[in-house]
Amino acid sequence: MNTRGRKAYFTASVLSQAMALLRYVLLARLLGPVELGFAAMLILTASFLESISDTGSDRFLIQDPAGDSDSMLSFVHLVMAGRGFLIALSLALFAIPLAGIYHSPHLVTSLIALGLAPFIGGFVHLDVRRLQRKGDYWPESLMTIISETVGLAGTVGAAWLTRDHNAVIYGLTARAAAMVVVSHVMAEKRYAWAFDKSGGGRFTRFAAPLFLNGFLLFIGSQGDRLIVANRVGPAALGHYSAVLLLILYPTSALSRFITGTHLPQIAAVRSDSTRLDEAGQRLAGRTLVLAIAIAAGFTVIGPIATPILYGHRFAQPPLIFAMLGAVQSARLLRVWPTTLAIAIGRTTILTANNLARQLAFPVALLATVYYPSLASIVAGFLVGEVIAIMVALALLARDPAIRPGPEARRVRDFVLVALSLIAAAWSAENGRMLWTAISVGAAAATIALASWNERQVIAEVWRSARREIARYSARLGPSSP
Repeated sequence: MNTRGRKAYFTASVLSQAMALLRYVLLARLLGPVELGFAAMLILTASFLESISDTGSDRFLIQDPAGDSDSMLSFVHLVMAGRGFLIALSLALFAIPLAGIYHSPHLVTSLIALGLAPFIGGFVHLDVRRLQRKGDYWPESLMTIISETVGLAGTVGAAWLTRDHNAVIYGLTARAAAMVVVSHVMAEKRYAWAFDKSGGGRFTRFAAPLFLNGFLLFIGSQGDRLIVANRVGPAALGHYSAVLLLILYPTSALSRFITGTHLPQIAAVRSDSTRLDEAGQRLAGRTLVLAIAIAAGFTVIGPIATPILYGHRFAQPPLIFAMLGAVQSARLLRVWPTTLAIAIGRTTILTANNLARQLAFPVALLATVYYPSLASIVAGFLVGEVIAIMVALALLARDPAIRPGPEARRVRDFVLVALSLIAAAWSAENGRMLWTAISVGAAAATIALASWNERQVIAEVWRSARREIARYSARLGPSSP
């Protein structure tokens, strides 16, 4: 498949998450832990409503055979606009009970105002997604870069003037407005609403499992912050979110890029079992290598970067960084089976995957009763992520084109690396130097094992990097006389 703007798409994915991290760092500096915690509660609420109303409309346009038609595009636009209206209405109706969950009644007005951003965002032109069916990533890349820049400026500017948590509402609204404007400017087809009866049936079958999946996805991915907000309070949530977001934003950028680039490729070969296996193995290997690199990198860099960015009041013990690194890299690893499931149209696997993740929530809640700490909360969610990956792979293995052997080996390699890193961090934190040395050696050995198993993927990435370096060097070289 010929692609246009693929590098820009990667740049946009990385840049959007870098801007989100910068936004949070500046908010922390301008607002302080308590107001930052209230801002995190608003963002948490917005994420919850986005998750439980996710119909997968943008992905459906890529996956469905008729996704290139005018009627299907208009139908999806109708769904998106309705979704934005319902989110805004829900915030207006349930602002009081939502504020009660956070034990912060003064958030009622802010929660109502929060609905403006999704209402505006419902009018985005999804032709920028449809174009990805032919490998054109440039329109969405430009939309992402511009909207994230506008959102950052709006949030930081509002925080500078107001010095309170409502700054995030200004930023989210500005970001949504910019997305709508740019998407309409970049679109090739006319924006319209229409009901497509034949396509509506396929869309319903595709989207129905995603409603429950959205709720489960939120609990699995952000339930830890919900527990911290409810049990500990806004200041603790501000501290915890500051550390978490150092790794959340990079992994989110990679997840978005991996899904966006691999989904069209796999969907295009889903009827050819041999090519489907090749595309799936490529996706799996790349995701595993990135997940291991992130887990190891955050364990080492996280304790150093946190006080530099946020100040020493946000510092945490090494074990927290190792465990958060393992959790977030496991969430990145989930991109592999979930993208594969979407590409072959088996969205029920996503629901089963997220049902398995819910084991983390009761485990974490119970742990806070007997051992109240951030480490116990994170441990519960790590268990849930690993189980969820195994469930998704077991369901995918029912497809004759999916080989269970390599999938099980990759999960084993990841678990060994994660446990070795956690053991090393725990030993260092408790001053057990001998055990620290043993754990570091075990971590190095398990990383080497995983690297050897994925040597073909690493070699492919290295060859691609060398080609890009050579091409770049040629452009910078001296011109001919």
